[in-house]
Amino acid sequence: MKNKKSIIIIGIECIILIALYIFANSKYIEILPQCWIYQKTGIQCLACGGTRCVVNIVKGNWIEAFFSHSIFFIAIMYLLIVNVIYLINLNKEKKIAIWIYPNYWHVTIFIVLLIIYAIVRNLL
Repeated sequence: MKNKKSIIIIGIECIILIALYIFANSKYIEILPQCWIYQKTGIQCLACGGTRCVVNIVKGNWIEAFFSHSIFFIAIMYLLIVNVIYLINLNKEKKIAIWIYPNYWHVTIFIVLLIIYAIVRNLL
């Protein structure tokens, strides 16, 4: 039963990744809206560069993705690692690295780092 669940999860994730890859490499990527906060004020919001980060990750441009939005990049890599560990633990009796699963403190740290990152990015 657990093995079937992990196969379904992996299948859904593969379909989503393929769809993202196709979209990121198509001409339709240009229709994504620009950040209206940045357009109106010239100040980068908390998420400015997040879309470029995801598109560059999907295209395989890891360095550009990191420099587009470092905090999003780190968060995405963290979630990918958590996902792999979850799939491994799904089929094991003895769980490994369960301390890495997201909890309240992870979210709090992410939000604080995101705010600090946005402030520093706008000051530089």
